[in-house]
Amino acid sequence: MKKYKVKGLQSPDCAATVTTSIQTKAGIEEVNVNLATGEITYGPAVCVDTRMLREAVESAGYTLEEEEA
Repeated sequence: MKKYKVKGLQSPDCAATVTTSIQTKAGIEEVNVNLATGEITYGPAVCVDTRMLREAVESAGYTLEEEEA
């Protein structure tokens, strides 16, 4: 399972913007963006399309990083 982080978050509004973008553009309903760590977490049954996730994060003005878990 891959882990994802968002770079450039500076406020709760930033995290909320990215969360909303992921929900609407990547279709991941159960998602959380942690402001302190930048980590994106999502429900265990969610199949993540990295390309769509990257597009959603970048369209909100941030950078997505992938990490192997």
